[in-house]
Amino acid sequence: MRRDLYEEVSNRIIAELERGAAPWVKPWSATAGANSPCNAVTNRPYSGCNVILLWLARDRGWPTPRFLTFKQAIEAGGNVRKGERGTKVIFVKQLQIKDDNGDEADTRLVPMLREYTVFNVAQCENLPDSIKTGKPVRVRNPDTRDALADDFLRSTGADIREGHGEAYFVPSRDFISMPAFEAFKSADHFYNVAFHELTHNAEPRIMPRRPELPRKTQLERPGNAA
Repeated sequence: MRRDLYEEVSNRIIAELERGAAPWVKPWSATAGANSPCNAVTNRPYSGCNVILLWLARDRGWPTPRFLTFKQAIEAGGNVRKGERGTKVIFVKQLQIKDDNGDEADTRLVPMLREYTVFNVAQCENLPDSIKTGKPVRVRNPDTRDALADDFLRSTGADIREGHGEAYFVPSRDFISMPAFEAFKSADHFYNVAFHELTHNAEPRIMPRRPELPRKTQLERPGNAA
């Protein structure tokens, strides 16, 4: 049976929406390889459905969204760590197809889809620093940090990992990912997002168990986004 890649990608997105993901406005800047997925070798940002596919894999706790193929890792002088599982991405190219009569005017564009497997740089070994690290995050935050708010965040005991690109809580690994403070529009935006993620962190600890969702399942749900 022939695979329908369009349907597979759509089904994954729909599944995430059914889990509760909703549209929102992102208050931090996107820097390819720092907080938006890019190819670690070419530094070219991923686009289209690939951005979503790579975001869906974020709950593995990788510090940066930099990816490369098995072959690219070898050519860069490194290797994919044994036992690691890759993430599927889709390469799309428009092919010009002529009709049987050979008339140039009857040329049409047909999309060609090809599936590739990529690995995060954190899944690899012996890669050069130039491959593992991306461009510096574009500083857009004119504010300074709030000492009182930072003290409160520390006092919660939550595992908050700044500089991990996007904002989300991973129940299965019990940590909060946050973009770098400098990437936010303001200090208020940073702390608003941080406190929001703390609510996801606190939910399985202090909220009553949902009757339709056993507690064990709650703790193992995919990451909750801001």
